[in-house]
Amino acid sequence: MPHLQTFAEMKNLLQAGFEGNEESLSRFGATYSTQLKAYLIESNISLTDFPCPDEYGRWKKLDAEHWHVNDGSHSPGSLFLDSTRKRVWILYSLLDANESDAAISKWIEGINGLDRCWLSRNQLLYFGQVESWKEKGIGLKFSDGLTPEENAGNFSLKAWYGGATRQLQGLEDVLTLAKEKFAIYSTRWQKISGGSVAISAEWYSNGKVTINRAVDVDEVMLSISDIANRYEDAILEATKIRDNKMGAFELDFTQTIDLDAFAQTVSMGRGTMNLWLVETESESDFKRFRGVDLHTWDRVFLDVGPDYAYLTVPGKGCVNAAPRIATVQGEDNAGKTSIYFDGVEMFA
Repeated sequence: MPHLQTFAEMKNLLQAGFEGNEESLSRFGATYSTQLKAYLIESNISLTDFPCPDEYGRWKKLDAEHWHVNDGSHSPGSLFLDSTRKRVWILYSLLDANESDAAISKWIEGINGLDRCWLSRNQLLYFGQVESWKEKGIGLKFSDGLTPEENAGNFSLKAWYGGATRQLQGLEDVLTLAKEKFAIYSTRWQKISGGSVAISAEWYSNGKVTINRAVDVDEVMLSISDIANRYEDAILEATKIRDNKMGAFELDFTQTIDLDAFAQTVSMGRGTMNLWLVETESESDFKRFRGVDLHTWDRVFLDVGPDYAYLTVPGKGCVNAAPRIATVQGEDNAGKTSIYFDGVEMFA
């Protein structure tokens, strides 16, 4: 692709991809269109502090403030960064799905101060409150990550049902019960405009969205920005409440967990939970840990019971640890997980 110079050129490229217009795509050096993907990134640093993902050149400013494009010899014009918000950025990608996911994962994990935005079930279900949006599918998950593989009892359900909940008796009851017991890791939505599908999108709990179908680039970017704004508001509100009340985030699980297996996992500083903890107190139904959040290397304290946890993030530590633990722990072994602070639900 040629080296894009302006925000308008970027939007024209995305629009051409939605339309599958070969003539328009050819103006940007593209021979085929790929699905647009976007990743919500939680940041504790400024844009000047880190490079573009490895192999994709450098960040080059576009003419619109806070917008950047990758510029280099490998896939130029395939990554676009919206850093309009201080705490939540949006990284758009035109790379193939596997390449894109791998590049973004390596980028986030390799830079201290970056994390994913871990979407709660209420955020994943947000579009159900918005006019013209219809839920078309859901993904539920329980990976039993604390149990040895030979004894693990995994569960995964990904259902695209459209209007089938009205047509198949009992399906809605099954989905409602499953949602109450298991973690939601994806939701699929369609926006209907003028009797046809304007946007078809799948949101994932790790802050990724894939646009399966779209008509208008502005409408797509506004819907993604809507979730980014909600997440940043949640981060700021949770930080404010933490600072004012000096308490702990409470995580409530619907499934019981193996405390010994949990202790072994976090003590090794491995896995997506991104914690490195030391066990300081232990009972048959309770364990206490202290350590660091590898996202920012700030201190954290975690008290864990069989179906609950209390997370304390002292000082200026990043409260994004709360939704990360809730999401990863929920999908791994704890089922539906809710986050509260002093009785008020957070990241809702």
